[in-house]
Amino acid sequence: MSDAHLPGPDEPSEIGGYRLIRRLGGGGQGLVYLGRPSSGEDVAVKVLHAWMSDDADARRRFLREVDVARRVAPFCTAKVLDMGIQGDRPYIVSEYVPGVSLEQLVRTAGPRAGSGLERLAVSTMSALAAIHRAGIVHRDFKPSNIILGPEGPVVIDFGISRALDTSVTRTGSIGTPPYMAPEQFTHESAAGQSADVFSWACTMVYAATGHRAFHGETVPAVVNAILNQEPDLSGVPPMLQPLLAACLAKNPDGRPTSAELLRVLTGENAAPAPPSAPGPPRPAPTLPMPPMGLAAWTPTTPSAGGGGTAPPAGDRGATPSAAGWGAAPSAGGRGPATEPSQGTRPVTEPFQGNTRPSPGSTPDTHPSPGTAPNTRPSPGPSPERVTEPGTPGRPTVLGTPGRPAEPGTPGRRTGAIPRRALLAAGAGLAVLGAAAVTLPNLLRERANTGGPGAESTVSPPGRSPATTAPATEPAQAHPFGTPLYGEITEHGNDVRSIAVGTVNGAPVAISGGDDKTVRVFGLADGRQIGAPYTQHTGWVRAIAFTELDGAPVAVTGSDDDTVRVWDLVTRKAVGSPFLGHTGDVKAVAVGRLDDRPIAITGGADLTVRVWDLATGKEVHAMRGHSGTIWSIAYGEVDSKPVAVTVGDDKTVRVWDLSRGAQLGDSLTGHDDSVRAVAFGRLDGTAVAVTGSMDKTVRVWDLDKMEPRGDPFTGHAGPVWAVAFDEVDGVPIAVTGSDDSTVRVWDLRAGKPLGKPLTGHTDRVWSVTTGRADGLPLAVSGSRDETVRVWSLAPPFPPSGS
Repeated sequence: MSDAHLPGPDEPSEIGGYRLIRRLGGGGQGLVYLGRPSSGEDVAVKVLHAWMSDDADARRRFLREVDVARRVAPFCTAKVLDMGIQGDRPYIVSEYVPGVSLEQLVRTAGPRAGSGLERLAVSTMSALAAIHRAGIVHRDFKPSNIILGPEGPVVIDFGISRALDTSVTRTGSIGTPPYMAPEQFTHESAAGQSADVFSWACTMVYAATGHRAFHGETVPAVVNAILNQEPDLSGVPPMLQPLLAACLAKNPDGRPTSAELLRVLTGENAAPAPPSAPGPPRPAPTLPMPPMGLAAWTPTTPSAGGGGTAPPAGDRGATPSAAGWGAAPSAGGRGPATEPSQGTRPVTEPFQGNTRPSPGSTPDTHPSPGTAPNTRPSPGPSPERVTEPGTPGRPTVLGTPGRPAEPGTPGRRTGAIPRRALLAAGAGLAVLGAAAVTLPNLLRERANTGGPGAESTVSPPGRSPATTAPATEPAQAHPFGTPLYGEITEHGNDVRSIAVGTVNGAPVAISGGDDKTVRVFGLADGRQIGAPYTQHTGWVRAIAFTELDGAPVAVTGSDDDTVRVWDLVTRKAVGSPFLGHTGDVKAVAVGRLDDRPIAITGGADLTVRVWDLATGKEVHAMRGHSGTIWSIAYGEVDSKPVAVTVGDDKTVRVWDLSRGAQLGDSLTGHDDSVRAVAFGRLDGTAVAVTGSMDKTVRVWDLDKMEPRGDPFTGHAGPVWAVAFDEVDGVPIAVTGSDDSTVRVWDLRAGKPLGKPLTGHTDRVWSVTTGRADGLPLAVSGSRDETVRVWSLAPPFPPSGS
């Protein structure tokens, strides 16, 4: 599908010898186009606003600084190829990387996890270290400046910020507030490479969780949170938390350098270069020393010819202050780690979790180093069986709190995790790198060596750390296809719809059904949280999860012809029902349009309606289907927000949400009613996955608007539900059928992964996927009145087995 965003009448059609084919995007600095030189490959051309070069000094500096950016080693960066000023319009030409931004991917496909998150962390830190080695400060590192291209993550826009310093002083600081470091608000000229480290950590929090590290409904509220509050690391994998916490220190001197971070992430344990100048003695670490080879690693001082160039003015100097090494920092910084607060565990506390095994299963211990187990270790090393008071026999699973905290008790830490905390983090985070060491492998190798699973005691500054013996109870594995606990039976009628989300840092499932209720369950333990929502007067057919003004909400559609929004923290309805449909609301999806949250709904009245979630007002009503609309998916194609819909007319339709009109012709191929659709990306291509009453699953290329490959067969009955996900780098579809089974499909191979997941005793109406402590899950709802949760953890069974 081609993008219709051609240059407008007020936009250039050519600049610097590059023909501008179409607009790729834009922002506060300018517009980005797909450019075509007279010969060679297409490029990305960023044309900056004219006011950015309205004086001779600014123009000269622009050319000088962008020329410096051309020297950045092309490690996971979009190489800067050319630059210039045509008339009064500066432009930068860089390598064109087809793909979607990290921001778009998380928004449409959910947070990253497992090896996908590991690769993202290593790749982006490789890019940042290369940028810093060239003496450049990015100053606008954020999810939208990371493109997930066909060869992996690529960082863009690193040659612009310093080149534009003078021109932006009249409009404000460079950067995007939710991803800016404290010093960028208080002393912009002093913001150096450590500010990029802070922004990288904010970006990784968003990638891992889908929420920002610092919350606020307005820019001033976000700024206040960054300056005065602790980051929200809820949902971040436990062994990544201390690393990100160290990067998010308020005091820039307390943060690690990009070179140090890269060594930790890639498991490089070489001894550090000696400091370039003598400095004050470093205080004793306030956290236990790491195990094995990492004990030799200590934060190093950047120096020319070493791990990086000397930082620019405003960054750390050659000799770190004592505050940067674990002592209490100066005013405005955070103090040393003290006692843990609620919500986020310090790195000295063992990550604890437990499981409720399936009947007949037995605990599986960590294998010793050198073994090659066939099962994946559980997300945390030292599980203990914990039952909440008053809930006998319903233990917490996967190390996640059994229910979200009460409103007003967000997870916070009371003290800083100084740079030495990286040692403990590194014990569990040596990933990929030259040896391609993955986090699960590292866990297996270090399970009994005092790594992140070892219990330790925080020592006062100046004293040696005391340690205790490691926790003794082994973690249980959750192999692919394992039911995580027994069936959830609270509905008492058909469970028609399922969504997953996070409430107060805890993963939850939200379900609706023929009992006309909406219920919330903790994904960690299967317990219902609070009383059900009961305002609908008809079956609850569809549910989607999103955030509205920073609050987690569920959006539901019902046979009572209404759409409702529920605040999952206050447990109250948000506003009045959305009225407009004249028949059952069978389908709901959520997304964003012009940076505002929207819901897309459809049903028996044959209309697709778009709603502004903040105001409750209808934005579009689109018509085209000739039969009931059963399912809707939101996504982006060519950077354009779209809805994909399916229905009884056997068609798949794609809608341009900006124009409120159908894109192209309907897609046909199913032989019966199409009941389910999911959106995703398959090797960089936007795809829709559909399930039909013809018992098949199909994949559609939304760029070319055509089927991709042959239909998947295997279900013995109509396919009622489809979900898309990516687990350990493998794009998968999860389907539910009239044959009472849930199936998982390898979308590249076009074959099922393993055998069907069995347990339901009647048709499976709904499926979705989610994460709990990094463990990928499938969640299903059935006509048998139950909800079930399954592990999707690798290693996967062979395709087709």
